[in-house]
Amino acid sequence: MHTAAVPDPADAFRTLDLPDARLYRRLDIIMAGLTAHPAHSFPNALGKTAGAEGLYRFLAHPAVTYEGLLEAQRDATRAAVAGNGVTLLLHDTSLFQFSATEVRPGTCRTSNGKSGFYGHVCLAVSGDGKRVPIGLMDLIPVVRVAEGEAAVAPAVAYENESERWLDLVRRVQQKRPAGATYVHVMDSEADHYDLFYAVIDAGGHFVIRLSADRKVADPKRGRRGPDDPPRVHRVSDVLENAEVRLLRSVRLSARVNTGAPKVSKRNLPRDERDAQLVVRVAPAEIKRPWGSAAKPPRCAVNIVEVMEVNPPEGEVPVSWRLVTTLPVDTPEQVAAVVDAYRARWLIEEWFKAMKTGCAYEDRQLESIDTLLKAFVLLAPVATRLLTLRWLAHNETDCPATVVLSVDEIRFLRVIERSRKRDLPPKPTVYDVMLAIAKMGGFLTSNKVPGWRVLGRGFEEFSLMYEGYLIAREGGEM
Repeated sequence: MHTAAVPDPADAFRTLDLPDARLYRRLDIIMAGLTAHPAHSFPNALGKTAGAEGLYRFLAHPAVTYEGLLEAQRDATRAAVAGNGVTLLLHDTSLFQFSATEVRPGTCRTSNGKSGFYGHVCLAVSGDGKRVPIGLMDLIPVVRVAEGEAAVAPAVAYENESERWLDLVRRVQQKRPAGATYVHVMDSEADHYDLFYAVIDAGGHFVIRLSADRKVADPKRGRRGPDDPPRVHRVSDVLENAEVRLLRSVRLSARVNTGAPKVSKRNLPRDERDAQLVVRVAPAEIKRPWGSAAKPPRCAVNIVEVMEVNPPEGEVPVSWRLVTTLPVDTPEQVAAVVDAYRARWLIEEWFKAMKTGCAYEDRQLESIDTLLKAFVLLAPVATRLLTLRWLAHNETDCPATVVLSVDEIRFLRVIERSRKRDLPPKPTVYDVMLAIAKMGGFLTSNKVPGWRVLGRGFEEFSLMYEGYLIAREGGEM
């Protein structure tokens, strides 16, 4: 489905270098099918046997490499953020696992007996305050192997898996477009002194949630002598007398019960609600811990503590301690730090778009190489789904032409009238997304369409619209 403002997933591969024009034509067919029917099996999305065979031949072609596909997508994302000034780069890891009686070559056995790998992903999001998803910036596929074994390329096995955070930051920063400012946003798993230094050393910024009450230099006590290091205390000591820089109300997104047997307090289910936040700020010099490979003994940062006041009864209050290199001199700058961390949930939604919206874990591919090629092909489709859902929920007044063409909107209006519903004269993104979600079984008692009903709705609408175009070209309509 063509969209006016939401990027076409096929554009993610415009710089891909292929030796044969037929491969480019096949790629266009593949991306059109996956975009229109993201949750369908490959045969159903691409036209039964012939279309699926074309995909499998494309994936198996020696000129079509995982590295080439990934680099083309990185090129597209870098080009999209080049003129944006500030871009938020969201980092996180998710386990992708596939049903199999045997471990697929190059993958690893997961804890529940499936075959899979860990995708360590960097997702680019606009840093203009709107937090609109842009695209996949990079990916490291990680597997866990037995002692003495090696990973099968392109997957990577780490002795210390925290190194994946460092590797991805360095790779991303290395090819940063001139004039672009990257702000790396990460959860508490990235609370690592060497990572702080790596981002600063590479010319980037970060907003990272602290997991530990780190040692910091105490500027009030000074030094015992000119060559002595400053005395040390903790982040919590710095925050005791920290200045309140911001009072703010924010809308917290809902979290559903995933059914997981163990859920941390910070990921408990919750209803969507407005939260009243008090934000304190203090500068600090984090001390280099013992065993760190980073060179500087101290890292100058700002500590931002975000606390929710008067949460609803029974709800876990928001409580974040963030460490950042961004300035926090004004309420607007403090709000930008808080909003940068609030954007982090988008990468979790992106993983859901891949797993549910694009049914990635249902793909019947036999090796880590083909699984990763399919991952990269589906990544811009997942970004598109996430962007559409985000716009419908957050930019409700945005015109529908951002999502659909004028002809598609006209066709959707005809469908709605046939079902005794109607679109407004000037429909918004929310209006058309709601209509399409209803085609997938969405009930208006639910606040936000889920990935499955949204995917089903787009598939149903795409099929009907394709049939309409075929009939129109044949002169029947």
